[in-house]
Amino acid sequence: MKIRKDSLLVKIIFYNDIAIFLTSILIAMVVVITSFQDMEQRIEDTTKNKLNLLIGNYKSYFGEIRNDVYKEIGKHKISDGNQKVAETLKDNLLKEDFKSYYNAVVSILSSDGLLLGEYGNEGDLGTLTDDNIHILLENAKKREFEQTGYYLAGIKGRIYSRIIIPYGNEKTTYYVVVSTPINEEFLKSLKEGLDLTSKDRILFLSNGSSKNENQAHKFFSSKTYKEISKKDYRNYYLNKKIDGLSYYLGVYSLIGYNDNYLGSFIIALSKEKVTEEKLMTSVYIGILVLFIMILSSTISNKVFRKLLLPLSEIADLADKISNGEKVDDMKIEGQGEIRTLSISFKEMVEKLNIAQDDLTIQNQELVRNIERIEAIDKLLMGMNIEKDTFETIKKLVSGFTSEVGLGYSRAMYFRYSRENDYLIGEEVSINRTLSENSKKGFKFQVKNLKELVFFTKVPINDENLLARSFKEQKIIYKNDAGYKYDLGNDLLKAIGLKNFFIFPIHGAGKFSGVIVVDNYTKDIRINQEELELLNLLAINFSVGINNKETTANTLESQRVLTIEKLATRFLRIRGEVVEKLLKCIDSDNPGERIIEELSEIKPYLIRIKEDNESLKAYSEQNGEKKERLCLDKLINEIIESHKKKFRDENISISFFSATNGTILGDKLKFEKVVKELLENSYNALLKRKQNRRINVILSKRKINEKIELKIIDNGVGMSSKQLEDIYEPFISYQPQTLGLGLFFVHKIIKDHGGVIKHFSEEGKSTEVKITLNAYKEEV
Repeated sequence: MKIRKDSLLVKIIFYNDIAIFLTSILIAMVVVITSFQDMEQRIEDTTKNKLNLLIGNYKSYFGEIRNDVYKEIGKHKISDGNQKVAETLKDNLLKEDFKSYYNAVVSILSSDGLLLGEYGNEGDLGTLTDDNIHILLENAKKREFEQTGYYLAGIKGRIYSRIIIPYGNEKTTYYVVVSTPINEEFLKSLKEGLDLTSKDRILFLSNGSSKNENQAHKFFSSKTYKEISKKDYRNYYLNKKIDGLSYYLGVYSLIGYNDNYLGSFIIALSKEKVTEEKLMTSVYIGILVLFIMILSSTISNKVFRKLLLPLSEIADLADKISNGEKVDDMKIEGQGEIRTLSISFKEMVEKLNIAQDDLTIQNQELVRNIERIEAIDKLLMGMNIEKDTFETIKKLVSGFTSEVGLGYSRAMYFRYSRENDYLIGEEVSINRTLSENSKKGFKFQVKNLKELVFFTKVPINDENLLARSFKEQKIIYKNDAGYKYDLGNDLLKAIGLKNFFIFPIHGAGKFSGVIVVDNYTKDIRINQEELELLNLLAINFSVGINNKETTANTLESQRVLTIEKLATRFLRIRGEVVEKLLKCIDSDNPGERIIEELSEIKPYLIRIKEDNESLKAYSEQNGEKKERLCLDKLINEIIESHKKKFRDENISISFFSATNGTILGDKLKFEKVVKELLENSYNALLKRKQNRRINVILSKRKINEKIELKIIDNGVGMSSKQLEDIYEPFISYQPQTLGLGLFFVHKIIKDHGGVIKHFSEEGKSTEVKITLNAYKEEV
């Protein structure tokens, strides 16, 4: 039988070989690392042993000198003469051990510190002077000196050991001092018993500057040299390359009488043999691992082939069945689970009639979809969009969770706030079955869901699912848990969304938004047929909303047209009369009686003229000329033009600007907006006796790039009834005014995609807040 490249057998063998390879490599690495560590430890231990042996030779050397001196000094009397004693003592010591005492200097001192005699090599004579003899005597009296019998001193860049032996009688005490230079030759004399190879090295490190000394510190970095020089580091070990060869170094520090660092003995053991052992070990382990890999792979391949070949035969039979070929008989082969699989597959072939169950499931799904179609039809029939949009949306939210409706678990409506650029939770509906079953879910996910949603805000300028559904105006659904997705607010991740979809509400004016619906605690997935039905519902709902808005816009246009006709037909003559009356009053020689009568109505005539001009200007249906407009500059110009008028009535006006307030708008129309609002504040302040003030504030929100304009006065304020009718045309609470100012202000702001709101408290103050979109280059 031919084995396919994508068969399970090939894959298992392939991955098994990878596992064997990785395991072998890991074992090899562990063995190599362990072996290398053991080799390093061995050379480290050897270095420590040899250094300890060197230190032992070094200390015993001074003990032998003391013994030799004691033995020789007993042969002389005090009366013999100190210089003669020094010479005789040095000669006898040379006879005892010429190599050890050749460079030694024998000195004799009195207890008062007088140099009585000295004999040795001329180069080492004179090392004991008046400056350091008192140091020698002080060290001879120290307690620790009694244990060692010597101390080290640095003189003219060289290191000397001072071995001090007292002698004399009860009346007179003298000191015999043997001074031995500590140098490289001295160090070599201590090599006995160290068993060093030809490649090992022994070095002497001096803190002095003598050119004759072996300056071993040239092999060390300044940092390492500083570490070695510390008196705390009596023994120091490190790896180092010398002349391109690897060594392991043991360093013994030489400390002077005043605890100062003088130099070091260094044993450097060659690591060449260790390197060769590492290489041989790596090669040996590599060959062994390769052999194990080949052997393991061969054995496992044969085992898997024998075990999985029956499974490949089952796969071939499955291909034949899927292609419509008839399988008359099937041999039961294999062992364990494969044999069980073969038996099960044979039974499956014999019972193909089970496929009828799949048809039954499909029929049930079809019935479910038909029921949903009927529920959507009833839902659309029961909606009265033309009457109240919000009530219609509430019915839609309720219809999603009604058992006689679509039967989902929960539905949450989030309205879009154009002022804040957020989706804000406003309505929640929960399936009656779910709300009655207290055991399902947490309390805050069912009982307290409404309070939770009402405090939820989702930014629309983010790339979350709710914002994307709203901006793209399409249904987004996920057959999964909601916490896995970006929903724009962490609270929505906590409410346990499951198998949910987001239903956009667009074309609904201030009630635009989205409805989030899910199958909470139900294991029901949203299928494609269901999605098509929801799209049908969204289309029908949008058509109704758009029809309502079209009707509202038409009524508003007709109302504006009526106002235009009113201004054209009835106010033209009124304007002419006003002009004539004003000319009569302002003429050079009018009759006194005419002047007296007309002077009384002059203020009213001026007001009528202003209203007439305002009405005609507002009623003109000129197209908008939108441009990049700087509100900061515009407001400043208007305030400057009105300053005299405000000053005459003792009204203070302040302008606070935190931004240039750049927007895309019609300059003339925005001039009308600002002038109208300032005029309203002016009229409200005339009824206040003192402390009249107006504050104008221009700012920009950082979160959603919105421009805010606030005009605040401390006038007489407005009642709740006045606030309700504030934007209606021909309603005014000021005598002799037409009541069209705020109607057109509201329309201009709305046409520019903005929001205007009035906040007032009767008898106290009034605040007007306008929110506009900031200018963007791509607009």
